[in-house]
Amino acid sequence: MAAPSTLATLAQLRGMRLTYALMAEARRFKDVIALGRGDPDFDTPAHIVSAARDAMENAAGERPPIEGMPALRQAIADRVWTYNGIRVDSDREVVVTNGGQEALFLMVVASLGEGDGLIVPDPSYNTYLDALRFVRGEQVMVSTYARESYRVDPARVRAVIDQHPHAKALLMISPGNPSAGVIAPDDVRALVQLAAEHNLTILADDIYDLFLYDDAVHLSPQSLPDGAPRTLTLNALSKAFAMTGWRAGWVVGPANLMAKVRDAKAAISGGTSVVTQYAALAALTGPQESVDQMRETLARRRRIVTGAMDEMGLVYGVPQGGQFIFADASSLGIGSLELCLRAIEEEQVLVAPGLSFGDQWADHIRVTFLQPEDVLAEAMERLKRVVARIRRG
Repeated sequence: MAAPSTLATLAQLRGMRLTYALMAEARRFKDVIALGRGDPDFDTPAHIVSAARDAMENAAGERPPIEGMPALRQAIADRVWTYNGIRVDSDREVVVTNGGQEALFLMVVASLGEGDGLIVPDPSYNTYLDALRFVRGEQVMVSTYARESYRVDPARVRAVIDQHPHAKALLMISPGNPSAGVIAPDDVRALVQLAAEHNLTILADDIYDLFLYDDAVHLSPQSLPDGAPRTLTLNALSKAFAMTGWRAGWVVGPANLMAKVRDAKAAISGGTSVVTQYAALAALTGPQESVDQMRETLARRRRIVTGAMDEMGLVYGVPQGGQFIFADASSLGIGSLELCLRAIEEEQVLVAPGLSFGDQWADHIRVTFLQPEDVLAEAMERLKRVVARIRRG
């Protein structure tokens, strides 16, 4: 049983602070299987590492433009056209960033100010709220539900817009985090139409766009005629190329908005590391087989986790993309934070409490499938034992 003092202390935390505190708690135990953070467990492909090594030896003295090396910006423009149907001018409509984290911050800073509302499907990646606090904006929540696989319903979004005339932007993360839901193409079209009707900027997060399962289809808002002049789209290489920590990402969008993104980038961090940029160029222009292999591996792992959730009797939204599952554990009769602590202490498994994503998700857990299949299967057996003990007691 989790110590009351530990539970009380952790219950005061939210967002990444809670995630890191649980990781610290897990370090007290041996042989912990971590299913909490979203960092890929795959190796960065060798040709990317080789490009970085070459850059360190031959290009370390280069000072690229604030917006990124021209060759990389062109590669990004080619990528978003090929995979997302987004057409951008590499000279004026692409900015290379220090990963997706900086990209999302730049999008918020460039499009919102004090008192402006950002319409956010709930649950959502909590760093957007952190960025919104920085500009003194307001988060306007739109409810989604596990029974609908966390569908972003345009009718609910319209109702929220009608109630919040100060809303200036709409966030669209697809596949979502932590929901793993994919916004269906018809819903994307309806949401873009709503944004056009109400003159909203769209902040689109496509970071998991290459990891889709079953018959899920990803449609980028910026690829639509009404979306192109009002959408900022981010992506990064951390997931698809196992480059977490390399800090390689980008924002693309219309020139008027991208001028603001570039100015914010110049003020905040300057140009992204030249070594990272050469590595990113190799990732985008080199062999792509590793991405397909990762996708196939994640699909197999997903079945292990969903099967275990079914056996435990937990309700969840079917993960249509990404690398995690968001499950409702309310049937266990304890809060998810206590469940997570018991999983660490009793069976040495680390999963993330829904509380990290807001008080309204205190009964949910997020489980990543970023461990080898045998390790993941063992983690699920451990978690099933914890759940069985809770149900008995």
